[in-house]
Amino acid sequence: MSLKSGLTVLLGLALAATTAKSAAQSPDDGIATLDSEARAAESQGHLDAAIQKYETILKSNPRIPAVYNNLGRLLYQKGRFREAITPLKRAAELDPKLEPPHAQLGLCYFQLGDFESSRREFQTAIDLSPDDGVAKLFLARSLLEMQDLKSAVKLLDQLNEAEPNNAEVLFSLGWAYADLAVSTLGAIQKADPDSYLIDVLQGKYAEVKQAYAEAAEHYKRAIAKSPNQPDLCYDYAHALWASGDFPGALKEYRHVLELNPGDYRANWEAARVAILDDPAEAFRLANQSLEIRPDTADALTIRGRALLALGKPSQAIDDLKRALALDQNNSANYLQLARAYRQLGRTNDAQAATAEYERLQRAQHSAPVEDIQASPH
Repeated sequence: MSLKSGLTVLLGLALAATTAKSAAQSPDDGIATLDSEARAAESQGHLDAAIQKYETILKSNPRIPAVYNNLGRLLYQKGRFREAITPLKRAAELDPKLEPPHAQLGLCYFQLGDFESSRREFQTAIDLSPDDGVAKLFLARSLLEMQDLKSAVKLLDQLNEAEPNNAEVLFSLGWAYADLAVSTLGAIQKADPDSYLIDVLQGKYAEVKQAYAEAAEHYKRAIAKSPNQPDLCYDYAHALWASGDFPGALKEYRHVLELNPGDYRANWEAARVAILDDPAEAFRLANQSLEIRPDTADALTIRGRALLALGKPSQAIDDLKRALALDQNNSANYLQLARAYRQLGRTNDAQAATAEYERLQRAQHSAPVEDIQASPH
């Protein structure tokens, strides 16, 4: 799997970091002037002129590593990856402790598809500068290209822990886990072609694609091979619900609860389906879920809705407030609160809850919440 088309922003960060670390080491005013002119040309977008200035400096003094690095960096920016390698190698030879040339070489080799060389250069860059997150990310991507999935996942997990909202890291981690899943699936098929685990993995993969009906079929086949496993039956029930088969989902949730009455998920998710036709049963199921795990926001919401349907608005308000304390951004709970307040004749409170609902809707740029609650995952 190639990532070359998605690197522009990240490479820009790498190039900026390299520029900051590579101030020219001028032995005289002439070289300093040329270096200044090269930087000015680069800042104005005249990369060819900047390249010529650096080449002129090197004719005068061919032993300035930062100038070789800047030359290689600009050649890289021009897409002249092979040409960039020579000056970058020379920069690294002249100053073995200089990190940017190795990071740049890694990027060149990565673009050229030489992943063994990119792995080597990124590893050297990290050894010289352990905090270089870009080098770590591209080391992981090089490892992925080389199918060293375990090493890549380990490195990406570390990056994700340090920066959990980095989209590039998350994308690479998803890529790694997808490749790992394919590799694992192949190994299982080879070891035991009839294993139910093959269908389980295919079901999980279908869920990632949000192909829930397909996922349900895979789980159904897995259950046929290995029946009465509570967690597997739960996965089947949830996939049926997500695909819109609510009667089938409720039936399977009940089967899960026969196998494992202590499954708090199956209890409240069954309640979520039952509430439309049988609020008393929904209350019972949600209550069982909360007895097992009292701080489940979704179960509190469902029990609150059930209480409201059963004509008990005061108790419903208590549950809905508890649910909001656990999940303040669930706008649907404010809508349910407004209904409860109106049943009690508390007009001002109802208006305040409605206003908060509308505010959250605007902030989230979302459509009105449907009667059926969101997925628990």
